[in-house]
Amino acid sequence: LPGRNRRLFVAIFTILVAWISLLLVANELGVEPIKLEVGRDMDTLMSTDLGGPDDYAHLLRDTQEDYLVLLLATAAYLVSVDITGSVIQLVSLFAAVTTYSGDGEVHTFGALLGKAKQQLKGGVLTVAFVCVLKTAAVALLLASSALVAFLAFRRYHYDGLFLAGCLVLLVAFVFYVFLSFLCSLTVVVAVDESAARHRHGAGAVGRAWQLVKGRQRRAMLFVSMMSVLAAVFRPVYWQAKICARGNMASGAVLLGVLYTVQMAAVELFQDCALIAFYYECKGRSAQESETEYVKLSIQDA
Repeated sequence: LPGRNRRLFVAIFTILVAWISLLLVANELGVEPIKLEVGRDMDTLMSTDLGGPDDYAHLLRDTQEDYLVLLLATAAYLVSVDITGSVIQLVSLFAAVTTYSGDGEVHTFGALLGKAKQQLKGGVLTVAFVCVLKTAAVALLLASSALVAFLAFRRYHYDGLFLAGCLVLLVAFVFYVFLSFLCSLTVVVAVDESAARHRHGAGAVGRAWQLVKGRQRRAMLFVSMMSVLAAVFRPVYWQAKICARGNMASGAVLLGVLYTVQMAAVELFQDCALIAFYYECKGRSAQESETEYVKLSIQDA
């Protein structure tokens, strides 16, 4: 798809690079310091020989307060990522759908926005609906994390509940990952079908589920491949952090830029692959509907 419309996708790629850069900066300045503080609290809690139960209770309370701050900061970060990411993905999917459909008139970002105004209402409503769903999933995931943390502090008393909490956290994470994929496919449905069939919001979610139904394995394979692709470049980010802590600013900046560009390419590839997956499911769904119609016609005859 990018090869068919290079000017448009260069603009989309530039937006993705800027967005990912802002996310990395926000994570490093807002979330990572709190995470390090919680890590230090946990190390102190596990290794220090405390003078008495009062000292232990005080340190435990401080650790729990820091963990609560970490949960709130993580929640704010994830929600902002979901909201801004959904908006940027909407623009990217508009570009991919327009290019896939063979519209040769849209070659610039301005032309894309002009064409998108015709379907803006359905797309925006769907993005808002999707953000609500993903925010609820994030809340469920954080609640599961808080439960596991609470049981971890009292593990000696609730070993069975701790294991059950970990299982609940795993299920919540898998649910969040699959829901994120379904929400992305929902946005594709809204972009492609909101104007012709007025599918947006809950209707787009239903249509996306209808397309995925019976193809859950392919959907999970798609999610797994995208996750592996993103994980392949993660060591570059870790190396950038090591350089930053080692006072190697130039190396940290270079690796940070490289990682940002790589992740922007992964995001763009994911959107294009999602479009291909959508049209494949749409084509098979149409064929299945035609086959069912023919069978019913033969039976009626």
